[in-house]
Amino acid sequence: MKRSTFALVIAMTITLISKAQTQDDKILSAFSSSYLGESNKEYLAAILKLEDVYDANSYSINLRLGWLNYLKKEYTKSQMYYKKAMALEPKSIEARFGYVNPTAALQNWDDVLATYKDILTIDPNNTIVNYRVGYIYYYRKNYDEAQKYVSKVLQLYPFDYDSNALLGAIYVGQGKIMEAKKYYKLALTYNPQSKEIAEALKKL
Repeated sequence: MKRSTFALVIAMTITLISKAQTQDDKILSAFSSSYLGESNKEYLAAILKLEDVYDANSYSINLRLGWLNYLKKEYTKSQMYYKKAMALEPKSIEARFGYVNPTAALQNWDDVLATYKDILTIDPNNTIVNYRVGYIYYYRKNYDEAQKYVSKVLQLYPFDYDSNALLGAIYVGQGKIMEAKKYYKLALTYNPQSKEIAEALKKL
Protein backbone atom coordinates (compact mmCIF):
# COMPACT_ATOMS: atom_id res chain seq x y z
CA MET A 1 0.00 0.00 0.00
CA LYS A 2 2.79 2.36 0.96
CA ARG A 3 4.66 1.59 -2.25
CA SER A 4 1.62 2.27 -4.44
CA THR A 5 0.96 5.57 -2.62
CA PHE A 6 4.59 6.61 -3.04
CA ALA A 7 4.47 5.70 -6.72
CA LEU A 8 1.30 7.76 -7.14
CA VAL A 9 2.93 10.78 -5.50
CA ILE A 10 5.96 10.45 -7.77
CA ALA A 11 3.75 10.18 -10.83
CA MET A 12 1.73 13.24 -9.83
CA THR A 13 4.92 15.21 -9.16
CA ILE A 14 6.34 14.31 -12.57
CA THR A 15 3.06 15.32 -14.20
CA LEU A 16 3.02 18.69 -12.42
CA ILE A 17 6.65 19.36 -13.35
CA SER A 18 5.91 18.46 -16.96
CA LYS A 19 2.90 20.80 -17.05
CA ALA A 20 4.95 23.62 -15.49
CA GLN A 21 7.69 23.13 -18.06
CA THR A 22 5.12 23.14 -20.85
CA GLN A 23 3.63 26.40 -19.55
CA ASP A 24 7.09 27.94 -19.20
CA ASP A 25 7.82 26.99 -22.80
CA LYS A 26 4.54 28.58 -23.91
CA ILE A 27 5.36 31.81 -22.07
CA LEU A 28 8.87 31.96 -23.55
CA SER A 29 7.44 31.35 -27.01
CA ALA A 30 4.80 34.06 -26.48
CA PHE A 31 7.40 36.59 -25.38
CA SER A 32 9.63 35.70 -28.32
CA SER A 33 6.73 36.14 -30.74
CA SER A 34 5.74 39.42 -29.09
CA TYR A 35 9.24 40.84 -29.60
CA LEU A 36 9.15 39.81 -33.24
CA GLY A 37 5.70 41.40 -33.63
CA GLU A 38 6.92 44.60 -32.01
CA SER A 39 9.95 44.80 -34.30
CA ASN A 40 7.57 44.53 -37.27
CA LYS A 41 5.18 47.05 -35.70
CA GLU A 42 2.50 44.35 -35.58
CA TYR A 43 1.39 45.36 -32.11
CA LEU A 44 -1.97 43.61 -32.09
CA ALA A 45 -0.38 40.29 -33.05
CA ALA A 46 2.21 40.77 -30.31
CA ILE A 47 -0.50 41.51 -27.76
CA LEU A 48 -2.58 38.49 -28.75
CA LYS A 49 0.40 36.18 -28.30
CA LEU A 50 0.77 37.29 -24.70
CA GLU A 51 -2.96 37.27 -24.03
CA ASP A 52 -2.92 33.55 -24.94
CA VAL A 53 -0.71 32.89 -21.89
CA TYR A 54 -1.98 35.72 -19.71
CA ASP A 55 -1.57 35.33 -15.97
CA ALA A 56 -2.94 38.16 -13.82
CA ASN A 57 -0.24 37.44 -11.24
CA SER A 58 2.63 37.75 -13.70
CA TYR A 59 4.51 41.02 -13.32
CA SER A 60 6.45 40.55 -16.56
CA ILE A 61 3.37 39.82 -18.69
CA ASN A 62 1.48 42.81 -17.31
CA LEU A 63 4.51 45.04 -17.83
CA ARG A 64 4.94 43.84 -21.40
CA LEU A 65 1.24 44.29 -22.21
CA GLY A 66 1.42 47.79 -20.79
CA TRP A 67 4.22 48.61 -23.22
CA LEU A 68 2.62 46.98 -26.26
CA ASN A 69 -0.74 48.67 -25.68
CA TYR A 70 1.09 51.98 -25.37
CA LEU A 71 2.74 51.37 -28.74
CA LYS A 72 -0.69 50.50 -30.16
CA LYS A 73 -1.99 53.80 -28.73
CA GLU A 74 -4.43 51.99 -26.47
CA TYR A 75 -3.46 54.31 -23.65
CA THR A 76 -6.16 53.44 -21.12
CA LYS A 77 -5.45 49.71 -21.51
CA SER A 78 -1.76 50.41 -21.20
CA GLN A 79 -2.34 52.23 -17.92
CA MET A 80 -4.42 49.31 -16.65
CA TYR A 81 -1.64 46.79 -17.21
CA TYR A 82 1.02 49.04 -15.73
CA LYS A 83 -1.14 49.53 -12.64
CA LYS A 84 -1.41 45.75 -12.28
CA ALA A 85 2.37 45.49 -12.56
CA MET A 86 2.81 48.14 -9.87
CA ALA A 87 0.37 46.33 -7.60
CA LEU A 88 2.37 43.13 -8.02
CA GLU A 89 5.73 44.87 -7.43
CA PRO A 90 4.99 47.95 -5.28
CA LYS A 91 8.59 49.21 -5.37
CA SER A 92 8.99 48.86 -9.13
CA ILE A 93 10.40 52.00 -10.73
CA GLU A 94 10.35 50.54 -14.24
CA ALA A 95 6.57 49.99 -14.07
CA ARG A 96 6.09 53.61 -12.99
CA PHE A 97 8.28 54.87 -15.81
CA GLY A 98 6.18 52.76 -18.14
CA TYR A 99 2.94 54.14 -16.70
CA VAL A 100 4.11 57.68 -17.39
CA ASN A 101 4.17 57.03 -21.16
CA PRO A 102 0.43 56.50 -21.76
CA THR A 103 -0.41 59.02 -19.05
CA ALA A 104 1.63 61.70 -20.80
CA ALA A 105 0.06 60.71 -24.12
CA LEU A 106 -3.33 61.35 -22.50
CA GLN A 107 -1.91 64.70 -21.29
CA ASN A 108 -2.79 63.96 -17.69
CA TRP A 109 0.13 65.95 -16.34
CA ASP A 110 -1.04 65.95 -12.73
CA ASP A 111 -0.95 62.15 -12.78
CA VAL A 112 2.47 62.21 -14.47
CA LEU A 113 3.79 64.51 -11.76
CA ALA A 114 2.27 62.39 -9.00
CA THR A 115 3.87 59.26 -10.50
CA TYR A 116 7.27 60.91 -10.70
CA LYS A 117 7.00 62.01 -7.07
CA ASP A 118 6.04 58.46 -6.18
CA ILE A 119 9.28 57.30 -7.80
CA LEU A 120 11.20 59.84 -5.74
CA THR A 121 9.82 58.34 -2.53
CA ILE A 122 11.50 55.10 -3.62
CA ASP A 123 14.62 56.62 -5.20
CA PRO A 124 15.08 60.24 -4.01
CA ASN A 125 18.25 60.78 -6.07
CA ASN A 126 16.86 59.58 -9.38
CA THR A 127 18.30 62.23 -11.69
CA ILE A 128 15.97 61.55 -14.61
CA VAL A 129 12.91 62.05 -12.44
CA ASN A 130 14.27 65.07 -10.58
CA TYR A 131 15.02 66.74 -13.91
CA ARG A 132 11.60 65.97 -15.35
CA VAL A 133 9.78 67.16 -12.24
CA GLY A 134 11.84 70.34 -12.37
CA TYR A 135 10.92 70.79 -16.02
CA ILE A 136 7.20 70.34 -15.32
CA TYR A 137 7.36 72.98 -12.60
CA TYR A 138 9.34 75.27 -14.91
CA TYR A 139 6.70 74.85 -17.61
CA ARG A 140 4.06 75.74 -15.02
CA LYS A 141 6.15 78.79 -14.05
CA ASN A 142 6.55 77.51 -10.50
CA TYR A 143 10.18 78.47 -10.53
CA ASP A 144 10.92 77.91 -6.85
CA GLU A 145 9.83 74.27 -7.01
CA ALA A 146 11.59 73.82 -10.34
CA GLN A 147 14.85 75.14 -8.88
CA LYS A 148 14.67 72.69 -5.98
CA TYR A 149 14.52 69.60 -8.18
CA VAL A 150 16.98 70.69 -10.87
CA SER A 151 19.50 71.80 -8.25
CA LYS A 152 19.41 68.29 -6.82
CA VAL A 153 20.49 66.90 -10.20
CA LEU A 154 23.36 69.37 -10.37
CA GLN A 155 24.56 68.38 -6.92
CA LEU A 156 25.21 64.94 -8.38
CA TYR A 157 26.15 65.95 -11.94
CA PRO A 158 27.43 69.56 -11.75
CA PHE A 159 28.46 69.67 -15.43
CA ASP A 160 25.25 68.22 -16.88
CA TYR A 161 24.28 70.23 -19.96
CA ASP A 162 20.49 69.93 -19.79
CA SER A 163 20.28 70.68 -16.08
CA ASN A 164 22.56 73.72 -16.30
CA ALA A 165 20.56 75.03 -19.25
CA LEU A 166 17.26 74.48 -17.44
CA LEU A 167 18.47 76.05 -14.21
CA GLY A 168 19.64 79.06 -16.21
CA ALA A 169 16.14 79.38 -17.66
CA ILE A 170 14.62 78.99 -14.19
CA TYR A 171 16.76 81.84 -12.86
CA VAL A 172 15.66 83.99 -15.80
CA GLY A 173 12.09 83.29 -14.78
CA GLN A 174 12.93 84.36 -11.25
CA GLY A 175 14.59 87.52 -12.52
CA LYS A 176 18.00 86.43 -11.19
CA ILE A 177 20.10 87.38 -14.21
CA MET A 178 23.58 86.92 -12.71
CA GLU A 179 22.73 83.41 -11.56
CA ALA A 180 21.19 82.65 -14.96
CA LYS A 181 24.39 83.72 -16.73
CA LYS A 182 26.45 81.43 -14.50
CA TYR A 183 24.50 78.32 -15.43
CA TYR A 184 24.07 79.23 -19.07
CA LYS A 185 27.85 79.66 -19.30
CA LEU A 186 28.37 76.22 -17.77
CA ALA A 187 25.98 74.75 -20.33
CA LEU A 188 27.80 76.56 -23.13
CA THR A 189 31.16 75.30 -21.83
CA TYR A 190 29.80 71.77 -22.07
CA ASN A 191 28.54 72.42 -25.60
CA PRO A 192 30.21 75.46 -27.21
CA GLN A 193 28.20 74.79 -30.40
CA SER A 194 24.84 75.33 -28.69
CA LYS A 195 23.11 78.15 -30.58
CA GLU A 196 20.19 77.97 -28.16
CA ILE A 197 22.33 78.80 -25.11
CA ALA A 198 24.38 81.40 -26.99
CA GLU A 199 21.15 83.18 -27.96
CA ALA A 200 19.84 82.98 -24.40
CA LEU A 201 23.03 84.62 -23.13
CA LYS A 202 22.79 87.38 -25.72
CA LYS A 203 19.26 88.18 -24.60
CA LEU A 204 20.54 88.70 -21.06
